Amino acid sequence: MSFSVSEYKYLIQPGYMYITENATSIYGVTGSGVFIGLFDEKNKYSGCCSYLYPSPPNTKVLSTKYGSIAIKHLIKKMKNKGSSVEDLKAHLIGGSDSETSNDYGQKNINIAETILNYFTIEILSSDTGGKIGRKFIYDTESGHSLTFKTEKIRKSDWYPYEKRKTG
Repeated sequence: MSFSVSEYKYLIQPGYMYITENATSIYGVTGSGVFIGLFDEKNKYSGCCSYLYPSPPNTKVLSTKYGSIAIKHLIKKMKNKGSSVEDLKAHLIGGSDSETSNDYGQKNINIAETILNYFTIEILSSDTGGKIGRKFIYDTESGHSLTFKTEKIRKSDWYPYEKRKTG
């Protein structure tokens, strides 16, 4: 297995998704939220989403900050692009629970596993749970990822392209 860092980079934030046929390195940070990378093994491209909460408080809220909406929308978008569900493989990252997360981490993991199982999408890798956050890089061309566990997630981890104050 090889992992490459593409010259094209995208910082995925919670509530966003990204689908591309171009080699891109998706960067992100998760706490209780979850990142899902779906890799189409046949067509060799990826789609990704990142979300903060498992399900919306009511049926009128349609934000992709909720896993139950984001994951289904990502699968639909990839099917519209020509993917067959049988060719999709998933990578899950995140879902940690701290004292202040209200068990959102485990709930976020559960919603991902439930929806992926419903669509019979195989989970190739899962770095989820625990009590610490994660920083990750996902390679859209190969469907591989690197994950770094960290006890402290700083504001600058969410925005790595901004200049950091020194001194």
